[in-house]
Amino acid sequence: MSHTFHKRPARAIVVLGALVGALLAGVASPAFAHDEVIGAAPAAGSEVEALPSEIVLTFSGVLIDEPGATEVVVTDAAGTDLTGGDPTLDGTRLTQPLEGTASGEVTVIWRVVSSDGHPVSDEYRFTVAGDGAAVAPTGVEPSPTASAPEDPNMTGTDMTPWLWIGALVAVLGGGAVVLIAVQRSTRNGPSRED
Repeated sequence: MSHTFHKRPARAIVVLGALVGALLAGVASPAFAHDEVIGAAPAAGSEVEALPSEIVLTFSGVLIDEPGATEVVVTDAAGTDLTGGDPTLDGTRLTQPLEGTASGEVTVIWRVVSSDGHPVSDEYRFTVAGDGAAVAPTGVEPSPTASAPEDPNMTGTDMTPWLWIGALVAVLGGGAVVLIAVQRSTRNGPSRED
């Protein structure tokens, strides 16, 4: 037998391992593409004179519009519910009507289903500085939101860290298999027949 005959399986195993690693990385990457809020009116941390008649959130992708997939809860500092009806989706825009009056800090908690099928949730706050009477919106323009801690009562959780860990374990496991196979093939060495 030839010496090159035994080197080819080792090279094939290394190439196969690299391809498997690339494939695993490619399969895992779409899961990291959850839609996110790119604008909100009123904006996070902003101060408004009166409670607007609606909250508008703009997302980075088109959300899934199915019964029960979208939920928005808006409360004042005392915990009074300010939501006035069901939220509506229009492509990347989520609109939640409001009712009542508020003064002080207002909390907006939202949960949606991202275009990749995964639930996404977060919350933010803004302040009503005036007497709190509801007013009609005056040209709602999205502005960036600040990320707030996730509400533990919301059912959607971000699985991104677990997906990264799973992909890392898969790549390291594949690399270990390739390394063991290469070591075995070199340890056995080529047999020479003269």
